[in-house]
Amino acid sequence: MRAWLSALLLLGAWPALATPPAQVDAPEWRYTLRPGDTLIGLSQRYLARPADWPRLQRHNGIANPYGLVPGSALRIPLAWMRHEPAPAAVVAVSGDARVTLPGTPERPLQAGERLGAGATLVTGAHSSITLRLADGSLLVLQPGARMALDTLSVYPGGGMVDSRLRLQEGRVEVGANPERKPGGRLQVITPSAVAAVRGTRFRVAAAADASRAETLEGMVGLAAARREVNVAAGQGSLAETGQPPRPPVSLLPAPDLSALPGLVDALPLRFEMPGLSGAMSWHGQIAPDGRFERILLEQTGTAPKLSFGDLPDGHYVLRVRAGDALGLHGEDALHAFELDARPFPPLVVGPGARVRTPRPALQWSPVVGAQAYRVELARDPGFAEPLHGQRTADSRFVPDVALAPGVYHWRVASIDVDGQGPFAPPQRFIYDPLPGAPDLGQAAAPVFEQGGLALSLPPPPAGLYYELVLSTDAERHAVVWQAQSTDGRLRASPVKMAHHYLAARLVEADGTAGPWATRLIEAPPPPRWPALLLLVPLFL
Repeated sequence: MRAWLSALLLLGAWPALATPPAQVDAPEWRYTLRPGDTLIGLSQRYLARPADWPRLQRHNGIANPYGLVPGSALRIPLAWMRHEPAPAAVVAVSGDARVTLPGTPERPLQAGERLGAGATLVTGAHSSITLRLADGSLLVLQPGARMALDTLSVYPGGGMVDSRLRLQEGRVEVGANPERKPGGRLQVITPSAVAAVRGTRFRVAAAADASRAETLEGMVGLAAARREVNVAAGQGSLAETGQPPRPPVSLLPAPDLSALPGLVDALPLRFEMPGLSGAMSWHGQIAPDGRFERILLEQTGTAPKLSFGDLPDGHYVLRVRAGDALGLHGEDALHAFELDARPFPPLVVGPGARVRTPRPALQWSPVVGAQAYRVELARDPGFAEPLHGQRTADSRFVPDVALAPGVYHWRVASIDVDGQGPFAPPQRFIYDPLPGAPDLGQAAAPVFEQGGLALSLPPPPAGLYYELVLSTDAERHAVVWQAQSTDGRLRASPVKMAHHYLAARLVEADGTAGPWATRLIEAPPPPRWPALLLLVPLFL
């Protein structure tokens, strides 16, 4: 294999893989000759067909098979070499990961298993599989992918590993040959591409119409339709089926996650990043640590904001990358955070944004598993100096003293056996007292005249009006007359000259009314002069 080649993508349909493009050399192992080595002895040690030593002599252009020079290189095609099975180890499994072995039905995959050639792996949503190959290469099969293990072999001595994997759909991330062992081969084959890798980190995505490669370290040679481009670290390229590869383009830079919170205390998890020029999509994953060998959640969106569902409380790492117009994923950004959202905060029920009573009831819905609640009431939104802060087993709280008019803030949190959870989002309300009861003692004396009753109250405060009821009982059951007044003056008619009760209250423009005030209006006594007229004849 060419010395400069870190990774190579060969494009073409799977059936054509046996005949790669002419410009691509067949993979070889370069053996350094030692004193005493002979072609016959090396063939018996390494070749699948030991009698093929003359073929090995011709391949290396050796004129004298008995005059091998120690320290020189002997090129041995991998296809000629003897090999043994080299199963892949299942390092980690997350979510709905399944495997199908030859001749057996599909079943759940377990970490710790060893898989040989012929196994097919499938990952569901929010799932992943991490494999370690015999040369130490790590492959993380991403959510929603399908991959078959086609060839898993090790050559004599264990120093060379040949692995060929068929990625049928989805994405795989590869950290290949971390110890840089010489002569090994790792191929990730898609319906339109083959990634032959040595000593590099890269991603491959398989779709029905194209393959995508993004190089993070090393170099990838991308070939299709007998054309080849070199994709350096920090670049990506798209190879559509039957078409030459596109010229490499720079991957989008890592998004800026510096403003994301280190503590998240509410679900669902919501992360919002600054925009990025050229970004057409956003891809986020959450894992227990920065290695991302187990992917717990994955989300994709078209805006720089990502939302994830439920997770247990704990420490996690968020990985975000942006996608460009070609569908190439950019550089990764990592953000560590702690989730502390349990016990869940209660759902606030009331009061609303405006209260009219001096001791409003703060109410919330009960939380399953909560033993008590912590409720706080303050004048400032930061709760620096709470007016009230106490624990209660009830799902409501009423201040023990009357509030002064003004703006208030309150919040509530659940408490379970493990302690207090996060507060629910703070609530704000304004205490706007109801209009007070009018002082009927300031009213001018009512006057019965001309079959009616004239009333004169002090003018109501600005924005208010009077509601008045005249009845023959204090409970306003037997109403004689009722009306409204914006200036306090009115005349009730017809009204008999008798005892009545006047009820009055102040009402706001929206109809909100204050308490009633009631006053007895006594009818004046009848004049005494008609009785005196009856006594006049007695004096005549």
